[in-house]
Amino acid sequence: MKLNARIHAAINSTERRNYRLGVTNGVFTQLAMNITHPSLVLPVFVRVLGGSNTLVGSLSALRFGGWFLPQFLVAGWIQPQRRKVPISVALEIVRVAVYATLGVLTYSLGLSNPSLLLFIFFALFSLSRLTAGAGALARTDAIAKIVSPARRAAFFATRNFWGGVVVFGAGILVRYVLDENRGWLFPANFTLLFGLSTLCFLVALLVFARVREQAGSAGLPHHSLKEQLARAPGLVKGDPAFRRYVLVRILLSMTRLSAPFYPILALERLDAPASMVGFYMSAMTLSRVLSNPLWQRISQSRGNTFLVKTSALLTVLEPLTAVALPWLMRLAGLTVQRAGLLPAYVFSLVFLIAGSAQSGRGIGLMALLLDMAPDAERASYIGLVNTVLGFVSLLPILAGAVIDRIGFEPIFVLATLLLLCAYLATLGWQDESKPQPVGRS
Repeated sequence: MKLNARIHAAINSTERRNYRLGVTNGVFTQLAMNITHPSLVLPVFVRVLGGSNTLVGSLSALRFGGWFLPQFLVAGWIQPQRRKVPISVALEIVRVAVYATLGVLTYSLGLSNPSLLLFIFFALFSLSRLTAGAGALARTDAIAKIVSPARRAAFFATRNFWGGVVVFGAGILVRYVLDENRGWLFPANFTLLFGLSTLCFLVALLVFARVREQAGSAGLPHHSLKEQLARAPGLVKGDPAFRRYVLVRILLSMTRLSAPFYPILALERLDAPASMVGFYMSAMTLSRVLSNPLWQRISQSRGNTFLVKTSALLTVLEPLTAVALPWLMRLAGLTVQRAGLLPAYVFSLVFLIAGSAQSGRGIGLMALLLDMAPDAERASYIGLVNTVLGFVSLLPILAGAVIDRIGFEPIFVLATLLLLCAYLATLGWQDESKPQPVGRS
């Protein structure tokens, strides 16, 4: 009896340790990503280097497409590996090296050869997203092993909460660094941001390397690339719940048609200074943090499917608000000429909605996917969803080209209509996930 009690205590101690390490890894990864936020900071970086709205749109495509596309293709190799943590760590090393290189090149080429820097930036950013996507697949599979199903929603909520707290501070930092009136001029400002992102990615990598992962089952089949592609239709057709999930994820991803252009609209239409990007980041993060406990409570009381429905409805308001606010402010007389920066500050409502909706989707969608995926096919389920989303994520390139020709409004209206379809697709979705009591971490 005493021996069994000791074994049980040791297992619980390892679970708590892994839980804390997983949360800490997620917090530092979020901090690193937000210091050089691909939808807020990097679009400004691209415009400073002379890039067009088409290139700004390609940022979102590379951010999500590069991260998502390779996952199902590498899942056939990752899935049978008995330990996933070493794979994730090895691939994260590439991202650390890329961001460190971008910091050095920004400082050395930012003024002397911005066109060359722009080309190198897109090449390196593409590489970092491809390796980060494959590493994230291994990391998510590892998290599913070290966090019990009853605690998964709480895990993602806790990680998002503390990540939001530190990212809120990062928004203040970004605003300070990008404020040229305080003496931070290009390229020193973006060099510092890339350097800080590098440091945070490195800390996240070192933390996750300490996770104690139990070896998975031996003898799982290895699937070649051709075999993996041939299996994809069967995975979708054979599981109706998974098929609906894929549809909802595709439609919800349409928010990426408009999201990369929110800060650009504020800069171009509302004369917001570049430093407002930091304010918008803080507003979006504050909304994520404050809404997080509410989303977690909804998950516990009503289940993850209801959580996805609610956050999907809120997501519809995101591009709708972005397209309507400037028009409403003009009607109310809140123009740049009369009100100065006030319209730019009012526009932060878009980012408050985006932050809350993002938090709900982040908790509900991932927990729901891990709930429905069979253990032996978990990597393939995750990889298939993300690879499909990778193709969808190429659409912002087209969106940027359209905006360059006819303006922001048509794309924002289209995004609103598609997101409404996403919400309608969740109606009638039976709640397959039962609310679970959440243990303490």
